[in-house]
Amino acid sequence: MRISLNVEGKVHEVDVEPGSSVQQILDSAGILPSTVLVTYDGRILPSSTKINEPINLETIIVSSGG
Repeated sequence: MRISLNVEGKVHEVDVEPGSSVQQILDSAGILPSTVLVTYDGRILPSSTKINEPINLETIIVSSGG
């Protein structure tokens, strides 16, 4: 199944198996999970969330520093 992942206005499309976790989707797109929060329909999804259908996910960049 195809997942669209919007990262700072750039859309990444990845093909994953149904039941893949958000973590696996990020890995497939080459995105470090520690750098983003993944959202769907205005809600933050934990990295363990299983995705069972093609959807469009959004991200929020996490920044840290001192």
